[in-house]
Amino acid sequence: MSVLIAVLLAAAGHTVSPFDAGLVQAERFHPYLSVATGLQYNVPLRLVIRQSGQPDIKLTAHFDTRPFSEVPYYDVKVGMARRPWAFELELVHHKLYLVNRPPEVDTFEITHGYNLLLANCVRDWAGCKLRAGAGVVITHPQTMVRGQRFPETGGVLGWYVSGPAAQVSVGREFRFGPRFLAGLEGKTTAAYAHIPIQNGSAEVPNVALHGLLSVGWRF
Repeated sequence: MSVLIAVLLAAAGHTVSPFDAGLVQAERFHPYLSVATGLQYNVPLRLVIRQSGQPDIKLTAHFDTRPFSEVPYYDVKVGMARRPWAFELELVHHKLYLVNRPPEVDTFEITHGYNLLLANCVRDWAGCKLRAGAGVVITHPQTMVRGQRFPETGGVLGWYVSGPAAQVSVGREFRFGPRFLAGLEGKTTAAYAHIPIQNGSAEVPNVALHGLLSVGWRF
């Protein structure tokens, strides 16, 4: 088995595809870490709130993110790279504040996190990093609907695995010496969350555009 793995790695290192033109030569695997912050825009989407014994609340939700208030918006990536490929885990600490609350909704926030936990594949191409990933959305809802406050004591310390998530992005990386990295990234994320509220639940889809500035370290 070890011989087979060695042969496959050697073949991968010497295979040339039609997408390899202009790319740097393959190098050894190396781990890296990056941390980012930035700005977001949430696409208005349909929000449905269901509560026992009450009519459903349906609206086109407008969510703010407020990236630099309370716990700031952040993005963390941990990966392993061997150019032109990299594979990584990413945590996006996204936040949602419902702006256009109807009269029945006193509070509707997912601000300890509408968190996206993603497994990504990254490709260097034409000086850019093309990234695609999929995973789950992990939420910590803070809601009060019709005077009924959700206690935030369920799940795992108030956290719930609430649905699927995915992303695509394009970015540029800048190296300063052999270790320090900086980067710019534009990404689109899409997720669907089914969250609990007091005596009910809510369907909270989200599509967001993110602009990120990152710093990192190449080990």
